Amino acid sequence: MTENPDLVPQESSSDNNLLAQIFRRQKPSKPPQVTKTEEIPSQSQPAGPQKWWQKPAVRKRLSIGLGVFVALLVILGTYTAVVANKLKAQAQELATHAQAALNLFKTQNLPGAEQELLAAQESLVNVEKTYRQLVVYNFIPFARGYYQDGQHALNAAESGLAAAVKGTQEITPYSDVLGFEGEGSFSGGTAEDRIQIILETLEKVLPAFDEIAADLENLRAEVLAINPYRYPASFRGMEVRKQLVDAQATVDEGVTGFLNFRPVLEQLPEISGGKGERKKYLILFQNDNELRPTGGFLTAYAVVYIENGKVTPEKSDDIYELDQRFNKRIAIPESLGKYLTTERYWNLRDMNINPDFKLSMKQFFEHYQEVPGEPDDIDGIIAVDTEVLTDLLAILGPVSAGGAGTFSAEPDNRCDGCAQVVYALSEIITKPTPYHREDRKGILGPLMQATLQKAYSAPKELWPDLFASMWKNVAGRHIQLYFLDESAQMAAEAIGGAGRLTPPKENVDFLAIVDANLGGAKSNLYTSYEVEQSIQQPTNGYLEKTVEITYENTKRADNCNLEAGQLCLNSTLQDWARLYVPQGSTLVDVQGFTNEPTVYEENGFTVIDGFFTLEPLATAKLRVTYQVPYNDSEIYRGFIWKQGGVEAFPVLFDVNGWEEEIEVAADTEVEIPF
Repeated sequence: MTENPDLVPQESSSDNNLLAQIFRRQKPSKPPQVTKTEEIPSQSQPAGPQKWWQKPAVRKRLSIGLGVFVALLVILGTYTAVVANKLKAQAQELATHAQAALNLFKTQNLPGAEQELLAAQESLVNVEKTYRQLVVYNFIPFARGYYQDGQHALNAAESGLAAAVKGTQEITPYSDVLGFEGEGSFSGGTAEDRIQIILETLEKVLPAFDEIAADLENLRAEVLAINPYRYPASFRGMEVRKQLVDAQATVDEGVTGFLNFRPVLEQLPEISGGKGERKKYLILFQNDNELRPTGGFLTAYAVVYIENGKVTPEKSDDIYELDQRFNKRIAIPESLGKYLTTERYWNLRDMNINPDFKLSMKQFFEHYQEVPGEPDDIDGIIAVDTEVLTDLLAILGPVSAGGAGTFSAEPDNRCDGCAQVVYALSEIITKPTPYHREDRKGILGPLMQATLQKAYSAPKELWPDLFASMWKNVAGRHIQLYFLDESAQMAAEAIGGAGRLTPPKENVDFLAIVDANLGGAKSNLYTSYEVEQSIQQPTNGYLEKTVEITYENTKRADNCNLEAGQLCLNSTLQDWARLYVPQGSTLVDVQGFTNEPTVYEENGFTVIDGFFTLEPLATAKLRVTYQVPYNDSEIYRGFIWKQGGVEAFPVLFDVNGWEEEIEVAADTEVEIPF
């Protein structure tokens, strides 16, 4: 057989090149490019099996279904828009009636407020009927939660209006004595007579109170059932989620406060001597311008008795006169003595060193009973400070207290705009004189008597303001109560009026700043502070935080030389400062104290204890870093306890970079996501 020379490889390089050319010629050529619009002939690229959705019948049904779905969406959207517009108009009508009711209530027009509340209930019925037209959203998975939130809101409104109507109807018989317009049944007699009748009939209110409480419980349950984290943090520049969270907290706290008021209604006739047995109380005047742990230096005291709601002073005196008759010599506690170096023994006037009012008063009362000539039938202790007097005189107007002079809430330029009553009392009680002045003693009694008489004779239009003032001062610890009777004490604690310092729950941070002015001057009249808290997300069961407290004194120093005989209000503030934090906290770093602070456990708290000074027209800063036991890595919960006698102060929270500032005028809780 003759070999084909074209297929036989040769050894020469030229043959190798020829072979390479032959193989290149035999390599399959690249198929032609096909554009997206071209179809490849079936004989060159057979089509694969047809997908189910590519079948003409299926594609037709899908097209029809999609068209129906789009049509339904359009119809549902149009329907929703129509219903929403109707809802908006009805909700506006409801809001108008509710706002009108509130405005009329503020102006003491009780009948008008009740009519507006009833009209609001009718409007709410219309809103609920219209809202039910959107029930289809309850069956759509992604929309169900929002629809149910709306239903919870309507249920809450229904319960809230029901409680408001019942409350208004229950107030009506007391409208006259409370200062409201209406068909009050106590329009005759003096204010004391009307108060007596209220105390005698107060038990009749309790069944209605329980009905209102049930409505408010429903209100709270419905509001708390709304999920605020379903909504965006903000929308068109308006905070959404935070407003929902704040509203839930406000409702929860408000309902809790109302429910806690029930034991007060039960005990009020007894506490006020309205059951045929008069009560006797020791009134302590705390000068908050010389701050002490419970709210102020114990400047003066009075003994009063209350019978059928009427208060009558029995005696009053200066606290130093009481200490002169206290013959027992008790060594000053080490915790106080290391800072108050001018005293060897523990005087009655210095016994309010525990910020928990009950614990301090138990200590004080134990030794008060040992003073010769003091009554032994005291039923409790009530402490008030200058804020209470100032607020009362601001409502009632100037009061004349016999030879002691006239007192008012008007600004006094001698103390850079403080209330005249504050300056006048300081001048009477503390200004040195070269002679013995009898009018120092017993000033609290005449002033209290004159103020009470003016309150009893005040026009009924002022009574709501008086009640509001008292309630504000109880919440702010400018009024604090301690009762020997356990039921009365529990009632005071239920409304936050007992000045208790209670350890927090688990996974709740806590801070109480407790200052004590040991310098003798009234420097706290010109001293304020602000607080910053920086909190890190917890790791390994602890969160680390830094508390920075900036104190500022805004007035120049007074001439406090005794020989000068001038009124010494502002001088160097010598401050014993304690921070009460959750038990188990550990100190990391501290700056600003003039001594090495101590850390110890007390009554369920860890206490960081130190001392610093503040000069007039100067600032001082404490910076404390510590770790707190905390396991919740999602939400920061904090509690600020407000010391008695302290004005409202700002607190800035920085939680993992998220800042929020609040004003602390009473005990305050916060919740901020990490």
